[in-house]
This record gives sequence, structure tokens and C-alpha cells, in this order.
Amino acid sequence: TSVTVHIAGSNDSPTITSNGGGATASINVAENTTGVSTVAATDVDLPAQTLGYSIVGGADAAKFSIVSGTGVLSFISAPNFEAPTDSGTNNVYDLIVRASDGTLFDDQAIAVTVTGVNDNSPVITSNGGGATASVNVAENTTAVTTVVATDADMPAQTLSYSLLNTAGTDFSKFSISSSGVLTFNSAPDYENAQDVGGTDGDNAYVVDVQVSDGNGGIDTQTITVNVQNVVETPVDTVQPTVIVTGTALGSSIDSTSTVTFQFSETVSGFNLSDVAMTTTSGTPRGTFSNFTQVDGDTYTATLTRTLGGSIKVDVAANSYTDLAGNPGAAGSSANLPAGVAGEPVNLALNVPLADISGPVTVTISGVPSGWVFNAGTDNGDGTWTVQTSDPGALTVTTPSEFAGALVLDVNMYWSNSDGSTSSAYVFNNVEIYAPGAPIFALSTDDNLTGSSGADTFVFARPIGNNVIYSFDAAADKIDLIGFTGVNDVADVSIANDANGNAVLSISADQTITVNGVDAAALGAANLLFDVDPVTTNTGTLTIADGAIMPFGGSIDNSGTIALGSTGSGTDLEILFRGATLSGGGQVVLSDSAQNVIFGGSADTVLTNADNTISGAGQLGAGQMMLVNSGLILASGVNALVIDTGSSSITNTGVLQANGSGGLVIESALINSGSLWANDGNITVHADASGAGSATISGSAILEFGAASDQHVTFDSGAAGTLKLDVSAAFSGSVSGFAAGDKLDFGDVAFGANTQITYSANDTGTGGMLSVSDGAHVAQVAMNGQYAAAGLQANAEGSGSELAYDAAAVNHRMLGGQANDTLIGGAGDDLFFGGLGNDTLNGGFGNDTFMFAAAGFGNDSIQGFDIDPAGGQDLLNISGLGISSETFAANVSIAADGADTVIGIGVDTIRLVGVNSAGIDQTDFILTT
Repeated sequence: TSVTVHIAGSNDSPTITSNGGGATASINVAENTTGVSTVAATDVDLPAQTLGYSIVGGADAAKFSIVSGTGVLSFISAPNFEAPTDSGTNNVYDLIVRASDGTLFDDQAIAVTVTGVNDNSPVITSNGGGATASVNVAENTTAVTTVVATDADMPAQTLSYSLLNTAGTDFSKFSISSSGVLTFNSAPDYENAQDVGGTDGDNAYVVDVQVSDGNGGIDTQTITVNVQNVVETPVDTVQPTVIVTGTALGSSIDSTSTVTFQFSETVSGFNLSDVAMTTTSGTPRGTFSNFTQVDGDTYTATLTRTLGGSIKVDVAANSYTDLAGNPGAAGSSANLPAGVAGEPVNLALNVPLADISGPVTVTISGVPSGWVFNAGTDNGDGTWTVQTSDPGALTVTTPSEFAGALVLDVNMYWSNSDGSTSSAYVFNNVEIYAPGAPIFALSTDDNLTGSSGADTFVFARPIGNNVIYSFDAAADKIDLIGFTGVNDVADVSIANDANGNAVLSISADQTITVNGVDAAALGAANLLFDVDPVTTNTGTLTIADGAIMPFGGSIDNSGTIALGSTGSGTDLEILFRGATLSGGGQVVLSDSAQNVIFGGSADTVLTNADNTISGAGQLGAGQMMLVNSGLILASGVNALVIDTGSSSITNTGVLQANGSGGLVIESALINSGSLWANDGNITVHADASGAGSATISGSAILEFGAASDQHVTFDSGAAGTLKLDVSAAFSGSVSGFAAGDKLDFGDVAFGANTQITYSANDTGTGGMLSVSDGAHVAQVAMNGQYAAAGLQANAEGSGSELAYDAAAVNHRMLGGQANDTLIGGAGDDLFFGGLGNDTLNGGFGNDTFMFAAAGFGNDSIQGFDIDPAGGQDLLNISGLGISSETFAANVSIAADGADTVIGIGVDTIRLVGVNSAGIDQTDFILTT
């Protein structure tokens, strides 16, 4: 019997599988969107069941919808992260979804987290917000405003602020911090408006500011900053000045003059210590007494002559102040006329003509032969006497071949309208330029006279209040050099003074009065701007004792420029921007410390391309830059001092001393040229760099007072000293160090703890010398061959000197293929120079010099002993295959001055200081 069993199926519930399945799920949704998820479920029942989806609960169920047949779950309205509407207001929306087969179901609780999106741009709210804003600020302050912005995005955004580089605005005058603080870079001045935004110069500064959230959201605001005028208390910034005058001063000793110091306003701090008799520190020719303050702006003193000659009274700049504290300008009794040789030059003499009764008697002394005045009598003794009603019209004409500067002593005497008498003494510095050359003005008050030709008058900053006489508006020109903001005629004020003379004003204290010319006659054709003047000198230009003369631009000097101080300050002023010396000529300074070449300003540059500057005195005087490619030679009993202040000296030429006064270099030196202490000492007080060369000849001392990287060579036969004040800072090298030479370590004290070591290099061509006193260690690279035992501390002198006196032991000295320096000691040494042109020094003992291969070069031997008594030095040429039979055919012996030159083929051996008459075959070792 068969039995059929039917299994009846039961209804299983569906299971939600989406979002990880399970009873709970979490979903993240970006704000501003509605789609959330698609709910999905499975049902194992067969046939397949049709499932339906629904929302059955949850605190935020009302904010969602679901498609029954597909399970697509959505927000009814897109959520806003910044404004959550969920029941917890925390951007987490809770609901329960259900999957049902019609009978059974499965539920899932879903937490929908809404995430923020950067969907808001920042908005500037400060200064009223909006695209434009206006801010008022007081002049003379830098603070403007703080730019503030908001951003609705959450979480809070980090905002940054910046300025836009917008054409036509004043963005370059502002700065803004990352937090929005807007400031002027420099405080604006209402009276000197610098704005370019909007209407130029109306004190309304325009700037565009921008804020950014870093995610592409920005806002921009154009701010107009209105600078407001502030009533300012006037501030006195005017520099006080002084005029120095004196009554007539006789030429005899004990003559007196009353000197008056007339200041432009009441001053303080002025006394006789501020007054000098000469331009620099030359020998005074008088003394002061009876110093009296007449009132706040007038002082007097009695000047008594103690020596003959010209006397110039100078008041030092910055030695006094006005009541506001402004430092005072320099003043001088000197009158400074300049002009052209062979043409009348106005002496620019001034007296108060309105109060004078009768003529003025003028006596002029120190007049060279051939100088002629336009009035008066030549007394035949270097003096002239002139009677004139107008000293201001007095001129002098020099010989046409004269060029240079000298001082004329001028005394003037007159009667006043009230019956009294007065007098004046004038130190008249006359500067004469060659015909056709530029006429230069000093960087102080100067008086220039034109010639009958076309003249160029050169004024380089800074200048004083100048006068030009005999200016031809149809042909003459004025060259203005280095004045800030003065680039064309529009930058120069030209107007007539009360006397109808044209006045060119660069500033209140920098003027040029063109005497006898109306302002309307001057124009662009008369003005040059920063044109390099060119001076040619083929003869002798002399600046006499006590005189001063300026030059600038290009100086083609194939002749001589001479500074002839005999005790008074004698000056060559190099005008800004500087001067270049070319032409291969000479600049000769007499043997006086009072010769001075200085700059019109500290940034003035003297470039010596190829001239020889020699003598004594000062180059720079702390106020000039120096570039030397020529020769600067300290040749006097007095020192030649190079002082360029804080500027480094650049040398690609030669700095040499052969005078007993020596060369003193005060400033830092960049030397890629050479220093030569040629029987004259050289002292470099500051750092010396550039890895240049230095040579010591004779008994000279070369001293480095600071760091140095120079390569120093002791000349053949020298007995000189290299002094290193900071020996640890010496990174150069030493060559040619031999018996008689010294190394002086200024910061090493030789004594019980002294250690001296020498380590030769592997090639035997040099080594490292180390010297220590236990506290200081100096290391010097030595070129040549030395025996360590020969380096000896010197007990004499400073106690820190090291000499070379090799011990009396036998040494073997081997050179290489290059040019070697081999130095022996007191023993019997063997020298083999090898190839190259070698310098050999046997010292004491019986030395042998070996020449073993053809092509040994042109060698030089010092200290060769030809005296057979007690043994002698020998030349070993056996390696060249020369025997006694072939000696005459292969070896020549000839005199060359005090030396003997031995020729073997194309090679030579020079025996320094050896008479050729004492050399024969017995001085050689030959092959057998």
C-alpha cells in the first residue's frame, strides 16, 4: 500500500538587509539633499512574496516618505544643517521602517545624520557692510580699521583677509593682517597727499579688501580712507647756520683780528672748542682769547697771529644746536671763488656798502707771479693794493696754463658813514680749472665764474647756497648730479630774487643764484641731470697748502694732480657720485699728514683705474668709498692712511708702502690684487678678505689686525715680519719664510707652555705650522720645505715672534714638478729641485744642489758658498752626463749684474750675489 505525504508550507517573515540589516542602522546624508536610502528585504517563502515598505514610527517619521513598492526612502523637505528640525535639534533624524509580506514584517530603526556642506560665502559686515565703505582717519597715524566678516556655515569657518592688487588704487600704501587689521604702511600727511585712487592727491586713499573662507567663498569691499587734517603744532626742523667774519689781520706776529660768529638764530652749546684754525688738524697759526657771547645769536673772540701765512677759521658741524635741538651747520671764514684759467674770476668779496663812506682799501697777499687783478697796483712782493668802491666787482686772472687751487689773504679797510672805521679779513680759496673743463662747486657755499666759452657748472649733492657769475644763458649749462627727485626742469624751482637774479632752488638750503641773469632766460637747454662730467689733465694741477678743490665724474689724468700741504689742511673733495681716475697719471701727496682726499658724502666712490696715488696724508678720512685698480703708494715719512669708514675698500691693483711712515688701512679690505710692504710697513686694522697676495720686502712689517685670508710671500733676501694680531683668524698662507724673517703672533704669549709643531704634507712642498701658548692656538699654512727643529721662538722683541733657523743637521730637500721653494738649515743639506723654476736656499753648512734631469728649469740659489775654507757648496750635475771632458762644451758661466748665471742647454742656474769670477769646474760634481 503506498502512502503520499504532503508537506504544507508555513509563512516566514521578511528580513531587512539594507544598511547593514539588523534592528538598527545609521545613515549619513549631506544637507540640502532629499535622498536618504533604499530599504531592501528578503523573504524565503515560495512562491516569491510581494513585499511592501512603510514608515511605522520614530520621533522624526513625519519628515520622511518611502515608496511602498521599492523602499526608496527620502526626506520630504531637504534638511538644513545650520537649522536642524529633528526632534533633538542635533541633526540626527530618527524613524522606523518596515518590510511586510502582508502578514508578517520586519522593522528597522534608522538614525539619519545630516552633515554640513560649505554652501555659504563669507559676508563683510564692518563699516556698514556692502560693496563699498568709507572710513575717516586722522593724519600722522597708521591705524585704519578692522575688517570683519561672517559666514553662516557650520561649523564656524576660518576666514582670511587680504588686499587686492587693483590698478588705480592705493593698495601699496596699506597692509592687512590675517585677522583683518587694516593699517597704513607709513602715516599719511594731509599736507602732502600721496593717494592715486580716485582723484589724485585729494587725501582719499582707495583700497580693495577681500575675505575668503578657503573653499572658494569670498567677499570684496572697496574702502575709501579719508585722511583728516589735524591742526599741528609747528615743529622747528630748520638747521641753524653760522657766518664767520673777522676784522683785518696783519701779517706780523701778534697781529689781532676780532672774529664774529653770527648765527641764524639763538644757539646753545657753542664754545671755542668748536672752532679750528684750519680745515683739518694742521698747525694753528693763531690763538683765541676774549671769547664773548654778545647775545643769543652773536659771539666774538680775539684772534692773535702766532705764525705767518693764511688763517682760516672753521666752526665744526653739529657742534652746537638751536633751542629746538637741531644740530648746526658748519661755518667758515673762507671765501670760495672758482673759475677758468686765463679768464677773470670774481673773488666774491662782500662788505656793507650802504654804510661805507669813501672807497674800500683792499690788500691781497700770497699772489703768484702772473696773476693780475682788474684794479689796483702790483707791489712786486706778492701783494696787491686796490682802492675800490665795489669790492664785489674785483676779479683776478691767472695765467692760461695754471690749474689748481691756492689761498689769497685779503684784508679790507673802510670808513663808515658815522665816522668810525671797520675792516675785514677774508681767507680766499681760489679754484682754477683748465679752459674747456667743467667748473665744479664744493659741497658748501661756493662762487663760480664763467668764461668767454661755453661752460658747464657741476653741482653734486649736497650743496650750499651758491652763486654763478658771468653765466651765458645762450651757451652755458648747469649739471645737477645725485639730487633725489630732481630729474628734469620741472623738478627745479627757478625764480628771481629781490635783485632780479635767477635762483634755482632744490631745497631751502640748496640754491644756485645766477648773477645778472633773469629767471625767464633759463630753461631746459641750460640744465643737465646726472650727466657724467669729463675732465682731462695732461699737465700739473696743484692744490697748494691750505687750499681745497673739488672734482667728480671721469678724470682722464695723464699728468699730475698734486696736493701740496706743508702743515695746513689741503683737500681734494671727490663729489657725489664719485670720480674715476684714468689716463695712467699721478696723484702726488706731499709728505704731510694734512693732505686729505675725501668724499662729498659717505657713499661717494673714488675709483682709481690706473693712476699712481703716492705720498702721505689721508684717503677717505672716513667719508668716501674706494675702488683701486692702480697703484697706491705710501712713500712718505708720514703715514698714508686709507679710511673709508664702514665701507670696504676694494683692491684689484697694488697697495704698496716704501716710506718709513707706512700705509695704514683702517677699514675692511677686499683684496684680490696685491699688498706690498716694500721696506715700508703696512697695517690693516680691519678684516682682509679676497684671497689676494701680499709681499714683504726688506725689513718691512705686514700687520693684520683682524681676520685675513691673504697669501703672504717673504721676498728673496727679506728680513721682514708678518704680524698676526688675531692669529686664529688667519686663513691665508706663507711662502718664502727664511732665515731673518719673523712671524709675530700678537695674541700668543710665548713662555713655559709654548708648543711649536710643524707637519709637512705628503708631497713635501709645505705643511702646517701650529703654535700654542695653552690658551691660544694659531695654525699657519706654510709653502716650502722646512725642518721642524728650525722653527724657533724668539726671546727678543714682543716675546711672540717665531724665526727660522734650521738645526745644524743634514737635510734632504726634494722638490716636485712645480715651482718649489726649498730652504735648508745650518747642516749639510742636499737639494733636488726637480722640474719647474725653483728657489733654493742652503743656509749654513756644506750644501749640495742636485740637477739630475734635463728640463730642470730656471732655478735660483741663495746663500751659495764658494769659499773652500772649511768646505763649500757644490752643484751636482753628474746626472746630466757631463764630465770634465765635456764640461766646457755644455756649461756656460756668465755674470748678470751681481749674480752668476750658469747655462746648461735651455736651463739655467742663478747664483744670487755670487761673483762669476769665483766659479769654475771645481764647484761642480761631474760624471766620471
